[in-house]
Amino acid sequence: MSQTPSAGTAPQQPPTSFAALLAHPRGLVNPSTVGGAVALGVGLVLVLVPSLSHDLTEALLSVGLLVSGANDVWVTARRRHLRTATRVTAALRGVAAIALALVFLLDSQDALEAVIVLGTVFLLLRSLLTLLLAVVSRDRGRRAPRYAAGAVGLAFAVLLIATPAVYIDWIAAVVGLAAVVGGTITLAYGYRIATGLVPRPEGLYPTFTEILWSWVEHVDVGDASRDDLAGQLYLERPEVAAKRIAWWTMLVLSVAIATLAVLQDSTAVVIGAMLVAPLMTPILGLSAALVSGWAARTLRSLGLIVAGVVVAVGLAFVISSWVPAVVPFDSNSQISSRVDPTLLDMLVALAAGAAGAFATADRRVASSLGGVAIAVALVPPLSVVGVALGAGRPDDAAGALLLFGTNFVSIVLSAAAVFVLMGVADPAALRRGGRRIALTLAPFVAAALLILLPLLLTTDGLLTTTGQQRTAQDVVTTWLGDDTGLRLADVTVAGDTVSVALTGASDDLPSLEDLRTALDDALDGSWAVEVAVTPVVTERLPAAG
Repeated sequence: MSQTPSAGTAPQQPPTSFAALLAHPRGLVNPSTVGGAVALGVGLVLVLVPSLSHDLTEALLSVGLLVSGANDVWVTARRRHLRTATRVTAALRGVAAIALALVFLLDSQDALEAVIVLGTVFLLLRSLLTLLLAVVSRDRGRRAPRYAAGAVGLAFAVLLIATPAVYIDWIAAVVGLAAVVGGTITLAYGYRIATGLVPRPEGLYPTFTEILWSWVEHVDVGDASRDDLAGQLYLERPEVAAKRIAWWTMLVLSVAIATLAVLQDSTAVVIGAMLVAPLMTPILGLSAALVSGWAARTLRSLGLIVAGVVVAVGLAFVISSWVPAVVPFDSNSQISSRVDPTLLDMLVALAAGAAGAFATADRRVASSLGGVAIAVALVPPLSVVGVALGAGRPDDAAGALLLFGTNFVSIVLSAAAVFVLMGVADPAALRRGGRRIALTLAPFVAAALLILLPLLLTTDGLLTTTGQQRTAQDVVTTWLGDDTGLRLADVTVAGDTVSVALTGASDDLPSLEDLRTALDDALDGSWAVEVAVTPVVTERLPAAG
């Protein structure tokens, strides 16, 4: 018999998840929370402590190879019912994995780079074979997956095969970021198990794929929210014509503002152009359409972006042909900052794309979209492309176009990931058409990998120059000593020459031979030295009377 609460007594509320956790704190210690915490910790170390990334990567790889090899050997010894070929393959794979792990543990200096080189060669050959099979295959249904897999693998192989030593730290950083994201999701899944939000899995430990599916199904926003989001991202009924006119009007105005701002080297006006530029909307719409399986919306969004890019570059070219540049091309900071992109630009675009997708999906932070537009510049690089073409500088135009391409693919990929993790993509559609959705995303992944190659080379050169300059400055400071009357104004490393600018009396200048010898030892090479001393003249006029 149910009891009715007496008058004046508040009905009892079901316990919250936090209350359930307090009632059963031991439930928090489950395989998912422990694994997620470990992955999160390792990822944070790889990302936040770069000096340990190389050694930690080798240690993790060694442990992984040992575990994998031991498992293969155990399978060979215990599961005698398997076919002979399977057992022999597993045994060879296990012995090779254990041997490679021992190589890492005993002599790891060049082992990681050697593994990357061998893996890259294998990936290159396999990708070329996959593309060849796609060309000669008579099964049309398998051509698209092979083209996609071959293109992504080939792009990644090209990225790594140039100078593998350069990318070891970057690979560690990417692995660290993946571990942070994966660890956070797994930790959240374990918390939901502990609080009873999801049933405790039976039997085997759930795979990360199962954990990810559980996350996506739990955060599903529903069809009504998806329809509302589509109304924000696509130029569809009602009032299609009015929406298109408004979009093109804002694009033309933003390009005009950005181009004029570039010509007069005005940062404030460029920021204004970023705020009114409408290109971010179809790019986010493209991301949402890709992960939702909306083929028509994908094509319409992509077509709108391509048309917008062509119009923006053409309009900037026309404006720059008629309006004289207020600031010379070579000293224009708005141009020089956009013709030589680095990996930092891709990282900014990835973060901005994720922030834009989050603000689009969550109306509570929709006011942040203006900041996203400022963080990732879409229209200004296109304006620089047109201005550079008008000035007859195709190399600078190519650099600015590379920056736009970097921003574009980075926003598409990061926004697509956020839309999936926030439940914008329909879980049922992901299950039904997951393979087709992966195929549509593959060209963007391949493009990102190809774009990453020049960005990494530029960034590595920048980091090398910065490190040399810092080392040279330390050498010059030591060379001057503490009791000198000279003051160090600047140290510049360009080519094979170290230029030093000093102020003070030139009589206090130490031996240049000693400086050159110290620089050769510190910078590991033969360096020319240029020292410029600016005399300091002090005049004093006594007080009158």
